[in-house]
Amino acid sequence: MIMKKYCTLFFYGVLCLFPFSASARCAVCYTQGMSGASIAVIILVTSFIILFIANKFLQKIINKE
Repeated sequence: MIMKKYCTLFFYGVLCLFPFSASARCAVCYTQGMSGASIAVIILVTSFIILFIANKFLQKIINKE
């Protein structure tokens, strides 16, 4: 029961992160002239932080049961 609740919450959280056609913009246009390399570094660092936090959170849930 509790796992279903977390899976549903995760699904809706991920769904909110996908851009819709009205709000989707080009990454270079959105960052106002930043180079592609700096955009890639920002994406990599942000992904690492999000995955690190998600890993710690999921370990706590799994180790409880």
